[in-house]
Amino acid sequence: MVKEKVLVKNPIGVHLRPAGDIAEAAIKFKKCEVYLACGGRTVNGKSLLSILSLGIKQNSEFEIICDGEDEEAALKAILASLGPDL
Repeated sequence: MVKEKVLVKNPIGVHLRPAGDIAEAAIKFKKCEVYLACGGRTVNGKSLLSILSLGIKQNSEFEIICDGEDEEAALKAILASLGPDL
């Protein structure tokens, strides 16, 4: 299991585009479970609606959790999908 914390700098927070990018990157890793945790809640990182349900705002911190055979590659791909605008 690997984890990485991300601080949201975007004034809009995690809106549809970055949430979609996270889910799209996570879906590519079939042998790995991906979760996002924020504010005491943990959701499926492969589900766009679940990610949006966290309501991640600016200056919030969320954690990406990957667990499975290709967890390192999944975490790298998800972090790369976030880009500089988050």
